[in-house]
Amino acid sequence: MTSKAEKRRERLAALGVRRESVTPEGEAKMSAVVLQLAEPLLKQHGKTPQQAEAIIMLTIAAWNKSMFPPDKQPLIEKDLIDSFVPKDGNAEDVGVAVQIMDMIVERRERLFPDVRQIIVDYDCSIAGGRLTLEVGSAPIPELG
Repeated sequence: MTSKAEKRRERLAALGVRRESVTPEGEAKMSAVVLQLAEPLLKQHGKTPQQAEAIIMLTIAAWNKSMFPPDKQPLIEKDLIDSFVPKDGNAEDVGVAVQIMDMIVERRERLFPDVRQIIVDYDCSIAGGRLTLEVGSAPIPELG
């Protein structure tokens, strides 16, 4: 049986990442970054643990999509939507997912334009009305 750490290393290797990074002193932790990006949606729509977890998942997906070159983002978005919206889902579900991801990307560009990390793993738990998020991230590999 493969451990969680081994699975994470495999995902990193598939992305071309050789190492995870520890958040340098003075830089925002990626978990705090994700929560700040998701905050307006969590306040407005995160009434149940399922809604809150869906918002976190879409926030992370939007973040990672925004780390790709602009010409690759539509294909990444299509793959993400295909994984989020059930095959029998309707156009409204797709529209809501796209709208949320667009809002997150706009917030990322405004609030964290210089953070260049890809999120490779996360664990979201909600207990006693408190959301806890742990995020594993890695620097974007240099291309070329």
